[in-house]
Amino acid sequence: MKLSLTKAALVVLCLGAVHLGLAAMPGATLSPAWSFVLFATNLYVVYAALLVKVERRPAGLAMFAVGYLVLFLLLMVLLDKKPLFILLIILYASVFRSPFLLGCFAIFVLSFVVLQPYALETFVPLVLIYLVVWRVRDASRFARLCLTLGLVMFAAVLLPLFHLGIQDSLQTLGHTLARPDVQEAVWLSVASSTVATLFVALWGIPLAYALSRLEFPGKRLVESLIDVPILVPQSVAGIALLVLLGPASPLGAALNDAFGVQIAGRFVGIVLAQVFVASPFLIKTALTAFAAVPETLEMASRTLGASPAVTFWRITLPLASRGVAVGGILAWSRAISEFGAVVLFASAPLTAPVLVHTEFLRAGAAESRPIATLLLIICLWIFIVLQLGQTLLPTALQGAARGRPR
Repeated sequence: MKLSLTKAALVVLCLGAVHLGLAAMPGATLSPAWSFVLFATNLYVVYAALLVKVERRPAGLAMFAVGYLVLFLLLMVLLDKKPLFILLIILYASVFRSPFLLGCFAIFVLSFVVLQPYALETFVPLVLIYLVVWRVRDASRFARLCLTLGLVMFAAVLLPLFHLGIQDSLQTLGHTLARPDVQEAVWLSVASSTVATLFVALWGIPLAYALSRLEFPGKRLVESLIDVPILVPQSVAGIALLVLLGPASPLGAALNDAFGVQIAGRFVGIVLAQVFVASPFLIKTALTAFAAVPETLEMASRTLGASPAVTFWRITLPLASRGVAVGGILAWSRAISEFGAVVLFASAPLTAPVLVHTEFLRAGAAESRPIATLLLIICLWIFIVLQLGQTLLPTALQGAARGRPR
Protein backbone atom coordinates (compact mmCIF):
# COMPACT_ATOMS: atom_id res chain seq x y z
CA MET A 1 0.00 0.00 0.00
CA LYS A 2 1.36 3.37 -1.02
CA LEU A 3 0.14 6.60 0.51
CA SER A 4 1.26 9.96 -0.85
CA LEU A 5 2.93 12.40 1.48
CA THR A 6 0.06 14.85 1.04
CA LYS A 7 -2.58 12.30 1.97
CA ALA A 8 -0.52 11.11 4.93
CA ALA A 9 -0.14 14.66 6.20
CA LEU A 10 -3.89 15.21 5.76
CA VAL A 11 -4.66 12.10 7.82
CA VAL A 12 -2.32 13.22 10.60
CA LEU A 13 -3.80 16.72 10.63
CA CYS A 14 -7.38 15.47 10.73
CA LEU A 15 -6.63 13.02 13.51
CA GLY A 16 -4.75 15.70 15.44
CA ALA A 17 -7.67 18.08 15.08
CA VAL A 18 -10.06 15.46 16.43
CA HIS A 19 -7.87 14.86 19.48
CA LEU A 20 -7.41 18.58 20.10
CA GLY A 21 -11.14 19.07 19.91
CA LEU A 22 -11.76 16.29 22.40
CA ALA A 23 -9.12 17.65 24.78
CA ALA A 24 -10.65 21.14 24.58
CA MET A 25 -14.18 20.01 25.33
CA PRO A 26 -15.60 21.09 28.71
CA GLY A 27 -15.21 18.35 31.30
CA ALA A 28 -12.43 16.54 29.38
CA THR A 29 -10.50 14.22 31.71
CA LEU A 30 -7.51 13.37 29.51
CA SER A 31 -4.29 15.18 30.35
CA PRO A 32 -2.13 16.56 27.50
CA ALA A 33 0.30 13.65 27.95
CA TRP A 34 -2.42 11.02 27.68
CA SER A 35 -3.95 12.85 24.73
CA PHE A 36 -0.63 12.70 22.89
CA VAL A 37 -0.18 8.99 23.68
CA LEU A 38 -3.70 8.27 22.47
CA PHE A 39 -3.06 10.34 19.34
CA ALA A 40 0.07 8.32 18.55
CA THR A 41 -1.80 5.09 19.17
CA ASN A 42 -4.62 6.07 16.86
CA LEU A 43 -2.11 6.95 14.15
CA TYR A 44 -1.01 3.34 14.20
CA VAL A 45 -4.64 2.21 14.25
CA VAL A 46 -5.41 4.31 11.18
CA TYR A 47 -2.41 2.83 9.38
CA ALA A 48 -3.62 -0.69 10.24
CA ALA A 49 -7.14 0.23 9.09
CA LEU A 50 -5.79 1.35 5.71
CA LEU A 51 -4.06 -2.01 5.34
CA VAL A 52 -7.33 -3.76 6.18
CA LYS A 53 -9.16 -1.66 3.58
CA VAL A 54 -6.71 -2.67 0.89
CA GLU A 55 -6.78 -6.38 1.76
CA ARG A 56 -10.40 -6.92 2.82
CA ARG A 57 -12.24 -3.99 1.31
CA PRO A 58 -15.10 -2.12 3.07
CA ALA A 59 -16.53 -5.16 4.91
CA GLY A 60 -13.26 -5.82 6.69
CA LEU A 61 -12.87 -2.13 7.50
CA ALA A 62 -16.35 -2.06 9.07
CA MET A 63 -15.49 -5.08 11.24
CA PHE A 64 -12.24 -3.40 12.26
CA ALA A 65 -14.13 -0.26 13.29
CA VAL A 66 -16.67 -2.26 15.30
CA GLY A 67 -13.89 -4.03 17.21
CA TYR A 68 -12.20 -0.69 17.96
CA LEU A 69 -15.50 0.76 19.20
CA VAL A 70 -16.16 -2.24 21.47
CA LEU A 71 -12.70 -1.98 23.06
CA PHE A 72 -13.08 1.78 23.47
CA LEU A 73 -16.46 1.52 25.19
CA LEU A 74 -15.34 -1.35 27.40
CA LEU A 75 -11.95 -0.07 28.51
CA MET A 76 -12.22 3.71 28.27
CA VAL A 77 -15.86 4.37 29.06
CA LEU A 78 -16.93 1.51 31.36
CA LEU A 79 -13.69 0.53 33.09
CA ASP A 80 -11.63 3.73 32.65
CA LYS A 81 -8.40 1.79 32.02
CA LYS A 82 -6.46 3.98 29.61
CA PRO A 83 -3.12 2.11 29.72
CA LEU A 84 -4.82 -1.22 29.12
CA PHE A 85 -6.83 0.26 26.25
CA ILE A 86 -3.70 1.55 24.53
CA LEU A 87 -1.91 -1.76 24.95
CA LEU A 88 -4.82 -3.86 23.72
CA ILE A 89 -5.76 -1.59 20.83
CA ILE A 90 -2.21 -1.77 19.48
CA LEU A 91 -2.33 -5.53 19.80
CA TYR A 92 -5.77 -5.61 18.19
CA ALA A 93 -4.64 -3.56 15.20
CA SER A 94 -1.59 -5.81 14.79
CA VAL A 95 -3.43 -9.14 14.78
CA PHE A 96 -6.65 -8.17 13.02
CA ARG A 97 -5.48 -9.35 9.61
CA SER A 98 -4.81 -12.86 10.99
CA PRO A 99 -8.13 -14.62 11.80
CA PHE A 100 -6.45 -17.16 14.07
CA LEU A 101 -4.57 -14.53 16.12
CA LEU A 102 -7.67 -12.35 16.23
CA GLY A 103 -9.61 -15.23 17.79
CA CYS A 104 -6.89 -15.72 20.42
CA PHE A 105 -6.96 -11.97 21.12
CA ALA A 106 -10.74 -12.04 21.61
CA ILE A 107 -10.39 -14.90 24.10
CA PHE A 108 -7.66 -12.98 25.92
CA VAL A 109 -9.88 -9.89 26.26
CA LEU A 110 -12.84 -11.99 27.37
CA SER A 111 -10.82 -13.79 30.05
CA PHE A 112 -8.52 -11.07 31.39
CA VAL A 113 -10.86 -8.09 31.07
CA VAL A 114 -14.45 -9.30 31.24
CA LEU A 115 -13.93 -12.40 33.42
CA GLN A 116 -11.02 -10.98 35.39
CA PRO A 117 -11.58 -12.84 38.69
CA TYR A 118 -11.39 -16.12 36.75
CA ALA A 119 -8.93 -15.08 34.05
CA LEU A 120 -6.48 -17.97 33.93
CA GLU A 121 -8.97 -20.78 34.50
CA THR A 122 -11.11 -19.50 31.62
CA PHE A 123 -8.35 -18.44 29.23
CA VAL A 124 -6.53 -21.78 29.05
CA PRO A 125 -9.62 -23.98 28.36
CA LEU A 126 -11.05 -21.50 25.87
CA VAL A 127 -7.78 -21.30 23.95
CA LEU A 128 -7.57 -25.09 23.83
CA ILE A 129 -11.15 -25.28 22.58
CA TYR A 130 -10.39 -22.63 19.97
CA LEU A 131 -7.38 -24.60 18.77
CA VAL A 132 -9.49 -27.75 18.40
CA VAL A 133 -12.26 -25.94 16.52
CA TRP A 134 -9.70 -24.19 14.32
CA ARG A 135 -8.25 -27.54 13.30
CA VAL A 136 -11.66 -28.64 11.95
CA ARG A 137 -12.54 -25.34 10.28
CA ASP A 138 -13.07 -27.17 6.97
CA ALA A 139 -15.98 -29.16 8.47
CA SER A 140 -19.58 -28.06 8.16
CA ARG A 141 -20.69 -25.03 10.14
CA PHE A 142 -23.29 -27.10 12.01
CA ALA A 143 -20.69 -29.69 13.10
CA ARG A 144 -18.33 -26.96 14.28
CA LEU A 145 -21.16 -25.28 16.16
CA CYS A 146 -22.05 -28.54 17.91
CA LEU A 147 -18.41 -29.15 18.79
CA THR A 148 -17.89 -25.62 20.10
CA LEU A 149 -21.07 -25.63 22.19
CA GLY A 150 -20.32 -29.04 23.67
CA LEU A 151 -16.70 -28.24 24.53
CA VAL A 152 -17.57 -24.86 26.05
CA MET A 153 -20.27 -26.37 28.25
CA PHE A 154 -17.99 -29.24 29.26
CA ALA A 155 -15.29 -26.71 30.17
CA ALA A 156 -17.90 -24.89 32.28
CA VAL A 157 -18.63 -28.17 34.08
CA LEU A 158 -14.91 -28.56 34.83
CA LEU A 159 -14.45 -24.89 35.76
CA PRO A 160 -14.63 -25.54 39.54
CA LEU A 161 -11.69 -27.96 39.22
CA PHE A 162 -9.69 -25.49 37.11
CA HIS A 163 -10.37 -22.80 39.68
CA LEU A 164 -9.46 -25.05 42.60
CA GLY A 165 -6.20 -26.13 40.98
CA ILE A 166 -4.70 -22.61 40.92
CA GLN A 167 -5.76 -21.39 44.34
CA ASP A 168 -2.76 -22.54 46.36
CA SER A 169 0.95 -21.98 45.84
CA LEU A 170 3.49 -24.75 45.43
CA GLN A 171 4.85 -23.95 48.89
CA THR A 172 1.41 -24.43 50.43
CA LEU A 173 0.90 -27.72 48.59
CA GLY A 174 4.36 -28.93 49.62
CA HIS A 175 3.63 -28.09 53.26
CA THR A 176 0.31 -29.92 53.01
CA LEU A 177 1.93 -32.98 51.44
CA ALA A 178 4.47 -33.10 54.29
CA ARG A 179 1.70 -33.70 56.82
CA PRO A 180 1.73 -37.33 57.99
CA ASP A 181 -2.06 -37.65 57.98
CA VAL A 182 -2.24 -36.41 54.38
CA GLN A 183 0.47 -38.81 53.24
CA GLU A 184 -1.24 -41.72 54.96
CA ALA A 185 -4.63 -40.84 53.48
CA VAL A 186 -3.24 -40.46 49.94
CA TRP A 187 -1.32 -43.74 50.06
CA LEU A 188 -4.33 -45.50 51.52
CA SER A 189 -6.56 -44.19 48.72
CA VAL A 190 -4.09 -45.20 46.01
CA ALA A 191 -3.53 -48.65 47.53
CA SER A 192 -7.18 -49.44 48.20
CA SER A 193 -8.37 -48.28 44.76
CA THR A 194 -5.62 -50.30 43.07
CA VAL A 195 -6.53 -53.43 45.03
CA ALA A 196 -10.22 -52.85 44.31
CA THR A 197 -9.56 -52.47 40.58
CA LEU A 198 -7.42 -55.62 40.44
CA PHE A 199 -10.09 -57.55 42.34
CA VAL A 200 -12.81 -56.37 39.95
CA ALA A 201 -10.60 -57.29 36.98
CA LEU A 202 -10.08 -60.78 38.42
CA TRP A 203 -13.74 -61.69 38.02
CA GLY A 204 -15.14 -58.83 35.94
CA ILE A 205 -13.09 -59.52 32.81
CA PRO A 206 -14.12 -63.21 32.63
CA LEU A 207 -17.74 -62.18 33.27
CA ALA A 208 -17.61 -59.57 30.50
CA TYR A 209 -16.12 -62.12 28.08
CA ALA A 210 -18.78 -64.70 28.91
CA LEU A 211 -21.58 -62.17 28.45
CA SER A 212 -20.16 -61.16 25.06
CA ARG A 213 -20.07 -64.75 23.78
CA LEU A 214 -22.96 -66.59 25.42
CA GLU A 215 -26.72 -66.37 24.97
CA PHE A 216 -28.92 -67.60 27.82
CA PRO A 217 -32.29 -66.77 29.39
CA GLY A 218 -32.03 -63.73 31.59
CA LYS A 219 -28.87 -62.37 29.95
CA ARG A 220 -30.40 -58.90 29.46
CA LEU A 221 -31.41 -58.87 33.12
CA VAL A 222 -27.85 -59.70 34.19
CA GLU A 223 -26.46 -56.91 32.00
CA SER A 224 -28.97 -54.50 33.51
CA LEU A 225 -28.11 -55.53 37.07
CA ILE A 226 -24.45 -54.71 36.43
CA ASP A 227 -25.49 -51.05 36.23
CA VAL A 228 -27.24 -51.07 39.61
CA PRO A 229 -24.21 -49.75 41.59
CA ILE A 230 -24.23 -46.70 39.31
CA LEU A 231 -27.92 -46.07 40.03
CA VAL A 232 -27.83 -46.61 43.79
CA PRO A 233 -26.80 -43.53 45.84
CA GLN A 234 -23.45 -43.87 47.60
CA SER A 235 -24.99 -43.46 51.03
CA VAL A 236 -27.42 -46.29 50.32
CA ALA A 237 -24.51 -48.52 49.28
CA GLY A 238 -22.68 -47.70 52.52
CA ILE A 239 -25.72 -48.50 54.65
CA ALA A 240 -26.31 -51.75 52.73
CA LEU A 241 -22.73 -52.88 53.32
CA LEU A 242 -22.96 -51.89 56.98
CA VAL A 243 -26.20 -53.82 57.48
CA LEU A 244 -24.71 -56.93 55.85
CA LEU A 245 -21.13 -56.89 57.15
CA GLY A 246 -21.16 -54.45 60.06
CA PRO A 247 -20.21 -55.56 63.58
CA ALA A 248 -23.87 -55.70 64.62
CA SER A 249 -24.95 -57.85 61.65
CA PRO A 250 -25.16 -61.67 61.92
CA LEU A 251 -22.53 -62.21 59.21
CA GLY A 252 -20.19 -59.57 60.59
CA ALA A 253 -20.50 -60.94 64.11
CA ALA A 254 -19.90 -64.52 62.87
CA LEU A 255 -16.74 -63.53 61.02
CA ASN A 256 -15.48 -61.68 64.07
CA ASP A 257 -16.23 -64.56 66.46
CA ALA A 258 -14.94 -67.38 64.25
CA PHE A 259 -11.90 -65.77 62.62
CA GLY A 260 -11.38 -62.49 64.43
CA VAL A 261 -12.05 -60.68 61.16
CA GLN A 262 -13.73 -57.29 61.24
CA ILE A 263 -14.56 -55.79 57.85
CA ALA A 264 -16.27 -52.51 58.66
CA GLY A 265 -13.78 -49.80 59.54
CA ARG A 266 -10.83 -51.73 58.07
CA PHE A 267 -8.80 -51.65 54.84
CA VAL A 268 -10.82 -54.55 53.46
CA GLY A 269 -14.00 -52.59 54.12
CA ILE A 270 -12.69 -49.65 52.10
CA VAL A 271 -11.83 -52.02 49.25
CA LEU A 272 -15.29 -53.63 49.31
CA ALA A 273 -16.99 -50.23 49.18
CA GLN A 274 -14.82 -49.23 46.24
CA VAL A 275 -15.44 -52.55 44.48
CA PHE A 276 -19.17 -51.99 44.75
CA VAL A 277 -19.11 -48.58 43.07
CA ALA A 278 -16.33 -49.26 40.53
CA SER A 279 -17.25 -52.68 39.13
CA PRO A 280 -19.79 -51.54 36.47
CA PHE A 281 -17.24 -49.28 34.78
CA LEU A 282 -14.77 -52.10 34.13
CA ILE A 283 -17.33 -54.80 33.29
CA LYS A 284 -19.41 -52.75 30.85
CA THR A 285 -16.39 -51.30 29.06
CA ALA A 286 -14.73 -54.73 28.79
CA LEU A 287 -18.02 -56.21 27.56
CA THR A 288 -18.10 -53.68 24.71
CA ALA A 289 -14.45 -54.36 23.88
CA PHE A 290 -14.92 -58.15 23.75
CA ALA A 291 -18.07 -57.80 21.64
CA ALA A 292 -16.05 -55.83 19.07
CA VAL A 293 -13.58 -58.72 18.57
CA PRO A 294 -14.73 -60.84 15.56
CA GLU A 295 -15.65 -64.34 16.62
CA THR A 296 -14.30 -65.61 13.29
CA LEU A 297 -10.78 -65.03 14.60
CA GLU A 298 -11.51 -67.21 17.61
CA MET A 299 -13.01 -69.88 15.36
CA ALA A 300 -9.87 -69.83 13.20
CA SER A 301 -7.71 -70.25 16.28
CA ARG A 302 -9.83 -73.18 17.48
CA THR A 303 -9.62 -74.75 14.00
CA LEU A 304 -5.82 -74.62 14.25
CA GLY A 305 -5.99 -76.62 17.46
CA ALA A 306 -5.85 -73.96 20.18
CA SER A 307 -7.96 -74.50 23.27
CA PRO A 308 -10.63 -71.94 24.33
CA ALA A 309 -8.36 -70.67 27.12
CA VAL A 310 -5.36 -70.30 24.80
CA THR A 311 -7.55 -68.55 22.22
CA PHE A 312 -8.73 -66.12 24.89
CA TRP A 313 -5.22 -65.27 26.09
CA ARG A 314 -3.55 -65.13 22.68
CA ILE A 315 -6.30 -63.71 20.45
CA THR A 316 -9.30 -62.20 22.23
CA LEU A 317 -7.72 -60.44 25.20
CA PRO A 318 -4.90 -58.76 23.22
CA LEU A 319 -7.37 -57.45 20.65
CA ALA A 320 -9.74 -56.16 23.34
CA SER A 321 -6.98 -54.95 25.63
CA ARG A 322 -7.37 -51.27 24.82
CA GLY A 323 -11.03 -51.28 25.83
CA VAL A 324 -10.29 -53.38 28.90
CA ALA A 325 -7.56 -50.91 29.89
CA VAL A 326 -9.99 -48.00 29.54
CA GLY A 327 -12.43 -49.85 31.79
CA GLY A 328 -9.69 -50.41 34.34
CA ILE A 329 -8.79 -46.72 34.31
CA LEU A 330 -12.42 -45.72 34.77
CA ALA A 331 -12.86 -48.23 37.59
CA TRP A 332 -9.70 -47.06 39.35
CA SER A 333 -10.75 -43.42 38.99
CA ARG A 334 -14.19 -44.18 40.39
CA ALA A 335 -12.73 -46.18 43.27
CA ILE A 336 -10.22 -43.57 44.43
CA SER A 337 -12.88 -40.86 44.40
CA GLU A 338 -15.47 -42.82 46.39
CA PHE A 339 -16.69 -41.04 49.52
CA GLY A 340 -20.29 -41.82 50.44
CA ALA A 341 -20.07 -45.60 50.83
CA VAL A 342 -16.60 -45.43 52.42
CA VAL A 343 -17.46 -42.81 55.04
CA LEU A 344 -20.45 -44.87 56.25
CA PHE A 345 -18.95 -48.35 56.03
CA ALA A 346 -15.25 -47.77 56.70
CA SER A 347 -14.71 -44.23 57.91
CA ALA A 348 -11.39 -45.18 59.52
CA PRO A 349 -8.63 -45.26 58.49
CA LEU A 350 -9.19 -42.08 56.55
CA THR A 351 -8.97 -42.15 52.77
CA ALA A 352 -8.13 -38.89 51.02
CA PRO A 353 -11.75 -37.98 50.14
CA VAL A 354 -12.86 -38.68 53.73
CA LEU A 355 -9.92 -36.64 55.06
CA VAL A 356 -10.99 -33.67 52.92
CA HIS A 357 -14.52 -33.94 54.32
CA THR A 358 -13.27 -34.27 57.89
CA GLU A 359 -10.96 -31.28 57.52
CA PHE A 360 -13.80 -29.23 56.04
CA LEU A 361 -16.07 -30.02 59.00
CA ARG A 362 -13.26 -29.18 61.42
CA ALA A 363 -11.84 -25.97 59.97
CA GLY A 364 -13.82 -24.95 56.89
CA ALA A 365 -13.02 -24.58 53.21
CA ALA A 366 -9.81 -22.58 53.67
CA GLU A 367 -8.07 -25.42 55.55
CA SER A 368 -9.47 -28.27 53.48
CA ARG A 369 -8.76 -26.60 50.12
CA PRO A 370 -5.01 -27.42 49.93
CA ILE A 371 -5.74 -31.10 50.66
CA ALA A 372 -8.43 -31.15 47.99
CA THR A 373 -6.09 -29.45 45.50
CA LEU A 374 -3.30 -31.90 46.30
CA LEU A 375 -5.62 -34.87 45.85
CA LEU A 376 -6.85 -33.42 42.54
CA ILE A 377 -3.29 -33.01 41.22
CA ILE A 378 -2.21 -36.49 42.34
CA CYS A 379 -5.25 -38.14 40.77
CA LEU A 380 -4.76 -36.24 37.51
CA TRP A 381 -1.11 -37.26 37.27
CA ILE A 382 -1.91 -40.89 37.98
CA PHE A 383 -4.73 -40.72 35.44
CA ILE A 384 -2.30 -39.37 32.82
CA VAL A 385 0.16 -42.16 33.57
CA LEU A 386 -2.61 -44.74 33.25
CA GLN A 387 -3.68 -43.23 29.94
CA LEU A 388 -0.12 -43.51 28.65
CA GLY A 389 0.00 -47.10 29.86
CA GLN A 390 -3.22 -47.79 28.02
CA THR A 391 -1.45 -47.16 24.71
CA LEU A 392 1.38 -49.56 25.62
CA LEU A 393 -0.78 -52.38 27.00
CA PRO A 394 -2.01 -53.83 23.67
CA THR A 395 1.53 -54.06 22.33
CA ALA A 396 2.74 -55.72 25.52
CA LEU A 397 -0.09 -58.25 25.54
CA GLN A 398 0.37 -59.08 21.87
CA GLY A 399 4.10 -59.57 22.41
CA ALA A 400 3.45 -61.80 25.41
CA ALA A 401 0.86 -63.78 23.45
CA ARG A 402 3.30 -64.40 20.59
CA GLY A 403 5.89 -65.66 23.03
CA ARG A 404 3.49 -67.91 25.01
CA PRO A 405 3.62 -71.60 24.01
CA ARG A 406 0.46 -73.40 22.98
